[in-house]
Amino acid sequence: MQNQPKRSYYQPGKLVAAFDMEADKNGCIREKVVADAMYHFLQSDPVARARMFERQANFLEKGK
Repeated sequence: MQNQPKRSYYQPGKLVAAFDMEADKNGCIREKVVADAMYHFLQSDPVARARMFERQANFLEKGK
């Protein structure tokens, strides 16, 4: 098996700031929220995943 390059995913600052604010406001542990989001994404079908990406794009476009 070949060594595959590690992937690094850049998250826009606006998304990270909103995530931090919501996690703090609700008293959530960030790692658990991320783990749950990853699990939800992996369990979803392609249509639901596409909707998730559309919602993220809409959120990032707001206020530009």
